[in-house]
Amino acid sequence: MANPVLFVIAHPDLGQSRANRHFASIAKSVEGVEVLDLYKAYPDMFVDGSHERHRINDKSTLILQFPIYWYAAPGLLKEWIDRTFSYGWAYGTNGHALEGKNLMLSIATGSEERAYAKGGAHQYPLKEFLLPYRQTAHFCGMNWLDPLVYYHARASEKEELLAHGNMLKSRLNELVGTPSELEAAHGA
Repeated sequence: MANPVLFVIAHPDLGQSRANRHFASIAKSVEGVEVLDLYKAYPDMFVDGSHERHRINDKSTLILQFPIYWYAAPGLLKEWIDRTFSYGWAYGTNGHALEGKNLMLSIATGSEERAYAKGGAHQYPLKEFLLPYRQTAHFCGMNWLDPLVYYHARASEKEELLAHGNMLKSRLNELVGTPSELEAAHGA
């Protein structure tokens, strides 16, 4: 694959998450996408940053898939970033390993989109809660890609889940450079 993708799933109980489990399954089905289940890989919560840096080296895109918990990702994802995006590798003197790579968030929320607005339950647009991730991308010289957000995950209909899964699959195929089924059928 010309543009391999690392899909990092951070959910402390993936078996209980209909949406995040489905999105991880979608990612596993796309050639050129490596799926890293953080809570399975690091049940002791101690991330091997050196190992993760080696995993990232040949990837063109990092996708962070997680549910929003109290306006942030689950704690192990923060630990993964802290241990992996180290000085001298991701930033700082000679820290250029992430420059030019893409960073995209794929998020599942428990709330409807309207809850993320002035007057809504959360008072602010979701993009404001994502500023630390966007700044991390900027600081490391990465390209920030628009997040893919699945609102109201717990109460959504199956058709909505499947449609969002199809959007994710299309995005993954674009990122790895896999032609769509229609393009492939026509020899493009």
